[in-house]
Amino acid sequence: MTIHVADKPNGAIPGIGVGGYTDLESGDVYISINPNEPDIQRKLTAWVPKTVAHELHHSSRVRTGPGYGYSLADGLVAEGLADRFADSIFPTPQAPWDHALTVAQEQREWKAAQSILYGLIGYDHDMWFFGGSGTPRWTGYSLGYVLVEAYLEQHPAKQFAVDVPTRKVLAAFHSFPSTTTR
Repeated sequence: MTIHVADKPNGAIPGIGVGGYTDLESGDVYISINPNEPDIQRKLTAWVPKTVAHELHHSSRVRTGPGYGYSLADGLVAEGLADRFADSIFPTPQAPWDHALTVAQEQREWKAAQSILYGLIGYDHDMWFFGGSGTPRWTGYSLGYVLVEAYLEQHPAKQFAVDVPTRKVLAAFHSFPSTTTR
């Protein structure tokens, strides 16, 4: 496994200045930096460690199992686990993609996901994680973050949860809280 770092503005998240990707075959990690981002020194200090931690979690799942997966459920769990892992090591800053939805939006999008959660047909990764066709930007990250929370509360010793299968994580989740309790 190798970590690659590049001056690649189109691979960095606007406003963050850093972006990451893990090759789902090799587990190699790619970190993109936009040196033209305003206040880049501060953003690098804040976001590079968190991004590397997130991507290394993906890399570990790819290299040691169970992998990233192929279904929407797999993607939600893999992203939620990676962000929860990164947060456990680097609690700040909070990633905006983990908190991009209101509770009402979480409930609506979770309901919409049910018919394709485990299917391999009909799953558009970019739409669910980056937005489009009426799905808000970063929906998959926000849903995954909440889904994984329930599992980690029930299994505190599994903080890193690299090897946990998708179905075990989702079995711990029962429902999003109502808009009046959150």
